[in-house]
Amino acid sequence: MSKGLSDALELYGSSDFYPFHMPGHKRNLTDGIFQEVFRYDITEIDGFDNLHQPESLIKDAQERAAKLYHSKEAYFLVNGSTAGILSAVSAAAEYGKKLIIARNCHKAVYNAAFLNRMQLYYVYPKIIEEYGMAGAVTADDLEEVIGKILKEEPETEKGGIAGIVITSPTYDGIASDVLKLSETAHKYGIPLIVDQAHGAHFGLHPAYPESAVKEGADIVIHSVHKTLSAPTQTALLHRNSERIGGKVLRKYLQIFQTSSPSYLLMAGIDDAVFRAEREGYERLDNIFLWRRDFLEKIKNCMYIRVCQMTEPGKLIISAAGSSMTGQRLYDVLREEYHLQMEMAAGSYVTAILTMMDEKRGIERLSHALLEIDRKLSTEGISVVKGHVPSAVSLRPKAVMDIWDAYRAPYFETSLKGAVGKTSAEFVNLYPPGIPLLVPGETLDGQMAAVILTYLENGYTLQGICKNKIKVIKLQNEQ
Repeated sequence: MSKGLSDALELYGSSDFYPFHMPGHKRNLTDGIFQEVFRYDITEIDGFDNLHQPESLIKDAQERAAKLYHSKEAYFLVNGSTAGILSAVSAAAEYGKKLIIARNCHKAVYNAAFLNRMQLYYVYPKIIEEYGMAGAVTADDLEEVIGKILKEEPETEKGGIAGIVITSPTYDGIASDVLKLSETAHKYGIPLIVDQAHGAHFGLHPAYPESAVKEGADIVIHSVHKTLSAPTQTALLHRNSERIGGKVLRKYLQIFQTSSPSYLLMAGIDDAVFRAEREGYERLDNIFLWRRDFLEKIKNCMYIRVCQMTEPGKLIISAAGSSMTGQRLYDVLREEYHLQMEMAAGSYVTAILTMMDEKRGIERLSHALLEIDRKLSTEGISVVKGHVPSAVSLRPKAVMDIWDAYRAPYFETSLKGAVGKTSAEFVNLYPPGIPLLVPGETLDGQMAAVILTYLENGYTLQGICKNKIKVIKLQNEQ
């Protein structure tokens, strides 16, 4: 069976065609790590189709992806899920200027709202208190937000709401009931956009949640590099209804996608779709069984705990009851056991399991955690500067629209000096890139204390440099 783009690139790379065209390396590197890669790195030459007007190879590849996920249309994204989010929200903005988003959306959603001068309304996810992390968004909470907006402008169609954006699953693997959320949104004629970047494997095995495409979302974005086998920076966007038109969506895809798309990345997407179609069930089944064995091995740990509320592709691991922070656990696993976790949060670490994992890797993790648990019981290996609180339950007050705040004059000051002032910049832990503070929101003492504790315990925060934060400059301030 043909593997589509990758087969075509391999055939061309071994041919005698001489390239009087871009890219400048001319497939002529004879050493280094790119030697083999550049053999297949081409531009839009004859026979290889064009991402922005696909008619053959790329068209066929996108149709394969749509068939796998049962979507109306699928589009390759070579600028990551970010390009898909920017395009989807921009397309929705042509139907209104109010956007309802889950407060734990990725900063790309906020950037899309900024670019389109949209007014944000938040639906807050439930909080999983034991881990201090965001849970699911409920249909009841969404309906409450819609109801409030409709009361503000009852005479305007749909209250001027352009769309709704949620993240499911979250970075931590918590899935919302997309079916109920879709039904709620569609009752009012509002399109639902689902950032399912971490759920490209959904719907491929019954032990995992269903794909948001099949659960009725109008647009779904999948990062195929996060949980499938595609290279970094690759994603898919699925359009599943006419609530957001295909023409307007394609217009924005051409704006936010590069005009020089990488054929290596596109071939990687196509190959990942082939692999998911042929091997996805069996590989996900293995992961599910290995994960079950992993949980059985560590179930008697005194301190180590794994959250039971996530989808099977995520492991949320904490040292509950000890003084070990998520960052400290992350550091110990990396430095002493050479196990690189995806991220550290206040009280836990996140590990991602994909269909490409190997049993030996999961066994190494269980061995390490058992050993850490024994050390915690006898030696107390953790040294921290204080309890690391979670910011997910905090609700900063917005005093300015994101458009005005992100463009306003600002100055830098210390966290202490910024208390009571309005943020001029996004502040977020990275990963996952979910804002703790959004431009236009007031930094209160509680948020400042949380941010300071993150910094003291070695977490990576964006939007703060040398303990300085950008705040909006008022007319009377120098």
